[in-house]
This record gives sequence, structure tokens and C-alpha cells, in this order.
Amino acid sequence: MSALLEVNNLHVYFDTPQGVVRANNGVNLRVYEGESLGIMGESGCGKTVLFLALLRLQQPGRIVEGTVIFDGQDIMRLTESEVERIRGRDIALVPQNHATALNPAYTVKQQLAEAMDVRDRGGSVRTVLGSRRRNANGAAFDEMKRVFRDLGFADERQLSRLLQSYPHELSGGMRQRVLIAMGLLLEPRVLVADEPTTALDRATRAQSLRMLRKLNGRLAMLVVSHDLHAIETTCSRVAVMYAGRIVESGPTSEILHNPRHPYSRLLISAQSRTRGVPLAGVFTDTADLIDVPSGCPFHPGCSQAMPQCAVTEPEEHMVNDVSISCHLYGEEGVPCSR
Repeated sequence: MSALLEVNNLHVYFDTPQGVVRANNGVNLRVYEGESLGIMGESGCGKTVLFLALLRLQQPGRIVEGTVIFDGQDIMRLTESEVERIRGRDIALVPQNHATALNPAYTVKQQLAEAMDVRDRGGSVRTVLGSRRRNANGAAFDEMKRVFRDLGFADERQLSRLLQSYPHELSGGMRQRVLIAMGLLLEPRVLVADEPTTALDRATRAQSLRMLRKLNGRLAMLVVSHDLHAIETTCSRVAVMYAGRIVESGPTSEILHNPRHPYSRLLISAQSRTRGVPLAGVFTDTADLIDVPSGCPFHPGCSQAMPQCAVTEPEEHMVNDVSISCHLYGEEGVPCSR
């Protein structure tokens, strides 16, 4: 089965006064129709740059190498106007910062209607700015009600109050629900949810995860999160990212309960450890993406590092259904003797 979205050897660099930041340094990734893929890793590992690059929104970063194949066409080779037809309509983004993602000057209804105008009229948001906004009555309002009903918002009177509200009048969880609804109104084939549980209280976080679970199978999803519970709850597969690369990927249950890469084990144990209990193993600061170590970038902090780890970049090997880039595993996916 061919992938709906396929990333091959993606390199995204940022030029800074301190040097070149290799934010994505050879990312390989596949997402299939209807599946939910979680992407996890420490802050600064390149997760955000990755999903921005999928939409060619990585500026001021530059895509140095690689391909992003969506539905058979390479997004990297499209013109800007062609990419505008993919952004939102085919690949929609639910941003992390729900407090600033919505326009404070317009009601929820006006902003949802504008998103529907972008979907129906083509082009970008620029093509609808300054023009007469959709009134959101009739069929458009029915469509909004249908989407919110699917997200668990069945009370029509409450929905009417919500649509007439301005963003500052809503809770964080409600703003996030609006952003998810906006993404779904664009009828995308891929939905990217960036840190969907950040800065939410426990009840609101559970509510947000229930909404995302309801979308499983309806469209492909990329869930970028530090939250193990969010990944386990919403994703069928997970990819672990370190120093701009995917170091391990596979079924969620396998990765979270039987991680094989030393970094994956450290990352998962760090999030599930008991407060006050020291973290086992050797670890270093966040990877330096300007001065990336040769070989495996994790070898300076790896308790299982071998001499070849400092010299040769590990290739991808399959261990059952898990892809892993580590010298601890040989060509047949069998653990190597040290």
C-alpha cells in the first residue's frame, strides 16, 4: 500500500550568526490513509520544523535536500500557488498556541466562514481578505453544526452562543475545539495537531483527546506531542525524533512499552518516572544542531555506545514492525553483540 504522505531524506537548515542549524537532518517518514501517527521527542529536536516544511512554511529555514510526496506529487517542486491549494484544504494545521491562533477582532462564526471561503474559492487567505464574508446562514451554518456535533457539541443554543463569541470570551479548551472544527471544515486529508494538550487542565485535556480519537480512521493525522498519554490515546503508530532525525518508529504499543533505541528508552522513562527517583542511564543536554556529532548524534550521551557509533551514521533496520536507526541492531534486525 502506498503512503498518502511520504518524507524522504528531508534536510532543513537555518542560517544564524552562530552557524548553520540543521533542524531536520535526513528525516524519513510515511503516513497512510486514515492512520494517526504520533511524533515525539525533546524540545529542539526538529518536530515543528518538520510539519512546517510539509507545508513549505519553514521560512527563514531553507529546504536543502529531500522530497515530500503527497498523493503522488512532490510538494517541494510545486509553485507557491499550487502549494496554496494544498495548505488547509489537503493538509490542515491545528496550531499549538490556541490563545493567539484566532483573530481577536472577529467572532468565531466569521472566522469559520472565512475558512470555508478559502476552501470553496481556492487560493489563500489573501484571496478572501477584504471581500464580503460569508453570512454563515443556511447550508454553511448547517455544516458548522455538523462538525461541532461530531466533536461532541450537540446543544444548539450553546453552539449559537459560541459562534457569536469572540476568542477572548472562550476558555482554552473551547478555543482549541474551534481550531479543530476550523481544520475539519476545510475537509483535509491530513490533519496536523501540534501539542494538542499543552497548557490545558486535566479535564480539558481529556476532552481534547476524546475529540481527536473520534477522528481516527476518518482522515490521516500527525499528532506532535511531548505527552505520552496523548500519543498512546490517539495514535496507532509513533515516530521518535532526535537531533533532526527519526531514530525509531513503529506501532505505538511497541514503541511505548518496548522501546529499543537507547534514546527512546531514556525519553519514555524520563516521562514516566516517579517523582524523586533518579533517572537511570547517561544523558546529555539537548542535541546541538549547529555542531551535530559525527556518526550517531546520540552517542555522546548513550550508555551503550560502541566505537563505530562515533564514526558511522547508523542505517535503518527492521525489528519486527519497528524501524530503528542504531548500531546495536544488525542488517537483519538482530541485536549485535558488543
